[in-house]
Order: sequence, then C-alpha cells, then structure tokens
Amino acid sequence: MRKRKVKDPRQWIIAIADDIWLHRLSDAAGGNISLRMEDLIYITPRCTGSRHRWHLDPRDIVIVDFYTKKALSRYRELSREARMHFAIYETFPEAGAVIHAHPFYSMVFACTGTPIPVTAEYTYKLGGVPLTEPAPAHSQELADAVVKSLLAQKERGVKCRMAVLIPSHGVVCVGRDLDEAYDILERVETSARISLYSKLHRLENFGQ
Repeated sequence: MRKRKVKDPRQWIIAIADDIWLHRLSDAAGGNISLRMEDLIYITPRCTGSRHRWHLDPRDIVIVDFYTKKALSRYRELSREARMHFAIYETFPEAGAVIHAHPFYSMVFACTGTPIPVTAEYTYKLGGVPLTEPAPAHSQELADAVVKSLLAQKERGVKCRMAVLIPSHGVVCVGRDLDEAYDILERVETSARISLYSKLHRLENFGQ
C-alpha cells in the first residue's frame, strides 16, 4: 500500500493563509491558523493580518510543544488567540487544524448576533453555524466559550467538521486537517453569502 506523502506543516499553513487573503476570507484586522501534528502545534504569529497581510515565511510560523505549551521557535511571537487553539486541541483529540478568520459576509452575522442558517444543500454537512457566548478577545473566557459551543455541536452528532461564530469577532473552523478546516471556512462564507442575497432577493420581489 502506497503511503500518503505528509505535507510540510509550515508550507501548508503558508499556502492556506495565501488562499484566505486572496479569497477575502479574512482581513488585515486579524485571524490565525494552527495545525497539530502529533506532539507539535504549528501556529501563525501575532499580527498575521495587520503586519503581514497573511503573507508568511516559514520562519514566521511558531512551533509549540503540545504538552508544555512552550514555543520551540523564537523568531516570532505566537498568536494572541493561541489559548483558544490549545483549548480546542485539548478538548477534541480528533482535531488537526483550527482557522479563526473574519470572512466578509460571515462578519455581518457575527456583528449582528445572528447564527448563520442552513441555506443550501451545498452546506448541508455543516448545518447552521451557531453563536458562542460573548467574551473578550484573546481571553480564557473566549477559549472556554468556543469550546462550549463546539461541544454542543458534537453532542448533536456533528463530527469533527465544526464551525462557530464569535459575536462581533469572527468565525472559528475546526477540521481533521488544514484542508478540511479551510473547506469548512469557505462553506461557512458561502452559506452566509447565500443567506444575505436570498433575503435581498425576497425584498426586491416583495409584493410583485
């Protein structure tokens, strides 16, 4: 049986970060990506958006020991939302990647405190995207709120493909690997776009 070639984790993150910026799945205000491989977590640095515009170099990626949470690379500081990523990996052993982003259309729902509904068969694997409880950015309270919302999804039978909205903050997507987490992010954003345009379409045709 032919063994699957393992991707270089830093190059994998860099490629996904480029796609996120190219497809307007986040902005310069923030966002972060992490990838777990066995006992190591690879995570984007602080100010990935504001200083780097999501264009990263391999040495920008911070490598962290999963058990001690100590950084093994010192070139950059790790993301300020690292504790949220760590909490997800500790709670969900099947999780292999986490993306936090500020997608263009999904932010409308996050900032109005509205869950993203199921909008099309295209997004049926996710279902709706619920809201977490409000919590300050970069805090343990935020990490706990995200984990609580993800656990509620798992109790309803949702597998590792999960996503939640943080009020006035953004979206968090969890996958078994980084390609799956990115796929979820695109599906969430597509669902948000379909929902918003569907409402506009109904308004334009109201009374006709």
